[in-house]
Amino acid sequence: MAAGRPTTYTPELAKLICERVATNPVGLETLIILYPDMPNSSTIKAWRKTHSEFSAWYFEAKSFQAQLLVEEIDELLPSEIRYYHDAQGNERIDAPSAAMIIAKINNRKWTAARLAPKVYGDKQQIDVSSPADTLNKIQALVADLNKTNVSDI
Repeated sequence: MAAGRPTTYTPELAKLICERVATNPVGLETLIILYPDMPNSSTIKAWRKTHSEFSAWYFEAKSFQAQLLVEEIDELLPSEIRYYHDAQGNERIDAPSAAMIIAKINNRKWTAARLAPKVYGDKQQIDVSSPADTLNKIQALVADLNKTNVSDI
């Protein structure tokens, strides 16, 4: 009888999954194809919901994966741009290969921004509090300033 993919959670298997996620620039479905000893994606997603330690490890692994994606951007440039010589013998960049590199780089930047938005996101995330909270903070600051002013007189 064939063993099949594992379905029982163990911390060792969870760490192995996270190590593979953190060290590969591909998605979970591709990793499952590459490594037949991994559980299927629905099992991994269920484990992320039911095992808080695995969820934390997985989140950290995805952050490392974002770093990996960004680091590999520079490696894409020289390796995949093609050149040709025109009729005058001048070396030219092959436009379709350059467009493909730009698309790959933009895809990696987009993915990294989604995996680690605080580090690679396009916009700063601002913590917006309610107007009442803001008013309370301002009133507390004014009260502190008034105390300082009274004690200095």
